[in-house]
Amino acid sequence: MTTRVILTDKIYNNPSAERKASLLARYTKYISQLIRGFAHTSIEIRKIRESDKRIELLIKGPEELFVKNLIQTELGTVREFGEIEKGDVLKGTLVNTGEVGFGLFADCGIMNPPTDIFLPLYTLREQLANGQKVSLKQIINAYDFIDHFPLFIKIKEINTAHYEIKGKIAQKSLTLFDKIIKEHIEGLFLCGETKKQFKNALIQKGHLQDIISITRYGFLEHLVLFKKGTNARGIISEIGNILEGCKFSVLNPKRIKTFIR
Repeated sequence: MTTRVILTDKIYNNPSAERKASLLARYTKYISQLIRGFAHTSIEIRKIRESDKRIELLIKGPEELFVKNLIQTELGTVREFGEIEKGDVLKGTLVNTGEVGFGLFADCGIMNPPTDIFLPLYTLREQLANGQKVSLKQIINAYDFIDHFPLFIKIKEINTAHYEIKGKIAQKSLTLFDKIIKEHIEGLFLCGETKKQFKNALIQKGHLQDIISITRYGFLEHLVLFKKGTNARGIISEIGNILEGCKFSVLNPKRIKTFIR
């Protein structure tokens, strides 16, 4: 028996065949380490889906159900539209950021049909701007939101007739913003490279001692929190040429705090 699994993880930032092969090899090694306790079951990357760049796996062997459950827990897998319920909290990433003026969209891996979750402007104002009547552009600039930026989303409304879902930012993400503001520390989000390469770049430029934590949100999405006094923009200027093709976003407490007053 063979089980097909579609992950929420995506592979992008691969302009060449060599780069794509490198990322695939690293991901294959990563998932192989995850299931090393299941000696009689194999796992392989079937393909990278053209439609959404998601990774599709094949699991074979007598322990495939256990492996599937492990993969779902550790990495996250796509869900059917019909499985989504009001109150669910899903991990997602922003898409088409700033292309419309009335809200943001988050890809949370919802399929059949593919559906991005809509975060209305009025909800974003309530959660991120103390209810002020600011524009979406002002919110994006204050939090430096970019495509692939990770957010945990709580489902508010589901329109089954039109296959539409509305949500709001879940407390887990709001707590991160609060931590940055209260502790007056900066966060640096990177998309386009693995956690290991991101960390190696920071170490290479002598910034290991400046790090509080590095959190993996996806294979190519990570957020580092720096100790107080560390300038994230300055670090981007140092590591940007090492991490080719990557995009960066800075969570700056002064900018956010000034915005929400």
